[in-house]
Amino acid sequence: TAENARNAQQTRADHLEQKVSAQANRIKGLEEENNDLKKEVAELKSRLGLSVDHAKKLAGMIFKSNTKKNAGTGRGAKEGHTGHGRTTPQHIDREVDVYLTNCYDCGTPLKQTASVDEHIVEDIPQTQTVITRYCIERQWCANCHKEVRGIPQGTLPGMRFGIGTLTLILFLKYRMRAPLAKIEEILRSKYTLTITGQGIQELLHTLKTRFTRQYNELLEEIRRAPVKHADETGFRIDGKNGWCWLFATPRVALYTIEETRGKGVPERIFGHDPTGVLVRDDYGAYEKLPMAQQSCWAHLLRTSHEHAEKETASEEMHALHHELKELFEALTTANARPFILPERRAVHASFQKSITTIINRVYITADAGVVQTRIKNQNANLIEALLHEHAPLTNNHAERMIRPLVVTRKISPSFFPRASFTSLSLAGFAAREKRATSTPLGMTSSGPLNPRR
Repeated sequence: TAENARNAQQTRADHLEQKVSAQANRIKGLEEENNDLKKEVAELKSRLGLSVDHAKKLAGMIFKSNTKKNAGTGRGAKEGHTGHGRTTPQHIDREVDVYLTNCYDCGTPLKQTASVDEHIVEDIPQTQTVITRYCIERQWCANCHKEVRGIPQGTLPGMRFGIGTLTLILFLKYRMRAPLAKIEEILRSKYTLTITGQGIQELLHTLKTRFTRQYNELLEEIRRAPVKHADETGFRIDGKNGWCWLFATPRVALYTIEETRGKGVPERIFGHDPTGVLVRDDYGAYEKLPMAQQSCWAHLLRTSHEHAEKETASEEMHALHHELKELFEALTTANARPFILPERRAVHASFQKSITTIINRVYITADAGVVQTRIKNQNANLIEALLHEHAPLTNNHAERMIRPLVVTRKISPSFFPRASFTSLSLAGFAAREKRATSTPLGMTSSGPLNPRR
C-alpha cells in the first residue's frame, strides 16, 4: 500500500508539473500576444493622431475660427502703406432721382427735399442678339463697267454673324479657353443666340482663312526680328499625336500645329536666309539652322541642379553646379550693361575662356561628366547673347508664350477634332506691355501668364 501511495503521489506530481508547464506556456503566449497588441495600439494611436491633425488642418482651411483677430490685423493696407480700394468712377452715364411718395411704414404722404444721399452703382446692361437685315444695293460703275456692292460696317462678306459675335467667340475660345459646349451655352443663355458646337467649330475654321494675311504679317515680323524665340510641345488632335510649335519675339507670338517635330518646321518658318539670334532650348531640330543661337541657361542649370541634388551626387558635381551658378550670375550682370559691341566682344572672349576651362577639365565621376558633355555641345551658344542687343540668356519668354496652348491642351484633349494638320495654324499677337501675353488668331490680350509649362 505504501508503494501504491507513493506511485499515486508521483503520478499526481507529474500531472501537476504538466499542468504548471502548460500554464507557463500559455502565460508566455499571452505575454507575447499582449506585447503585439500594445504595439498595434501604439501604431493605431499614432495613425489616429495624424488623422486627427489632418482633419483639424482641413477644418481650419474650410471653416473660419471663432476667435477674434489681434488688434492691428484688420482689413485694408498696413499702417504706412498706400491703400488700394475701388475708386469713384470719373464719369456718370446717367442719374436717377429716387424718392418716396408715402412712408413705407405707415403710409403717410411725404414731401420731396433737397437733402440727398448718393449711391453709385456699376452694372452690366442686359443684352440680347440684334438681328439686322441689310438691303445692299447692286450698283453699276460706269468707269469700271462692273457691278459693285457696299459691305455693311461691322460685318464680314459671306458671314451670317457680325464682328461682335465673332470677336466674343474668339475671346471665349482662345483667351478664356472655354470648350465649345460652354461657348454654345454662354451664347444661348446670355444673348439668346443659338449656335451649335459644330457651327462654332466651322466659324473658327472660316476665320482661320480670313486671317491668312495677318498671319503672314506676323510671320514676316518674326523673320525680321533681331531676337526671336522658339519652343515646342506635344499636341494631340482627335487622338492623333501632333506638335504645337511656338515662334515668338518680345511683341509677337506665332503658333503652328504640325504632325512632326522635325527640323523642317523651323526651317520653313525662318526661311532660307534667317537673320538675328534664336534663343532656344537644346532640342536638335534647331542645331543646323544657319543663324546665331543662344542656348537656354535655365535648362542647363535645371539639369545641373537635378544631378547635384541626388543622394549619390559627387563632390565634383556639387562643385560644377556651384561654378555654373556663379558663371550665370556674372553673365547676367554683364548682359544687363549698356550694349557697346567692342566691349561686349571683349567680355564674350573672357567668358569663352571660362567655358573652355570647364570643357577641358578632366572629371572622374559620371554625373559631372554628363553635365560637362552638355556644356561641350552648347559651347559658345551659352554666351552668344552677349553679342546681340536685348538678347536674353534664357528661353523663359517662349515658355510663357506657349503656356496658353498647354493649358488649352489640358482642358480640351481633342482640341481641334476633325482638323487636318496641314491646314491648322494659329497666330498670336502679344500686347505691347512690360509683361507681354499672347492670344491665337490675332486677338490682342493683356494680363500675366504663368512662367512654367
